[in-house]
Amino acid sequence: MTIQKCTLQIAGLVALLSSGSSCNIHDNTINIPNATINATTDASASNVAPTQTVPVTVTVQNVYLVDPAVAPPPEHVNDAGHIQVYLDDFDTQPLLITAETMFNVTIPAATKPGPHTLKCRVHKHDGTPTSTEKDVSITVTATIGADGSVDVVTSVDANVGAAGAGVGGSTGAGGGAGSGG
Repeated sequence: MTIQKCTLQIAGLVALLSSGSSCNIHDNTINIPNATINATTDASASNVAPTQTVPVTVTVQNVYLVDPAVAPPPEHVNDAGHIQVYLDDFDTQPLLITAETMFNVTIPAATKPGPHTLKCRVHKHDGTPTSTEKDVSITVTATIGADGSVDVVTSVDANVGAAGAGVGGSTGAGGGAGSGG
């Protein structure tokens, strides 16, 4: 009798699941209704070296920011969240997890020179990502050398002459300065 009851329950479950209702459990994000985020930084973000920090200020609306290690008040269970900051994409570990609106993000030592993006995204209190996000552009202009020193990347405009350098001259294999100027 028990085997028949179990078989009937399984058959009922199979019928329920195949009744045309479906559920997509992939690529889901949970949203906090009407949540928004804005993120800004200062001019220092255009000249950042690895291991340096970038100051970021965020404003959020309709999100009750709460540290993930702290339980939100009962009245804010549905809109409680925090901010996670990533470098360039969401496929890496976050650089920072915070409930603060003003914070510093440390740029990883292995970051290559060039343009990058700090991606600020609101996550539900349980860590579930939402679709509420904002990008902040930065430019890394130096790297950390193998010996731990900072290797600065500079650019030189070849059309600008230096005083006393003999603009229009040349430097030959012998190393003599050209005449000009």
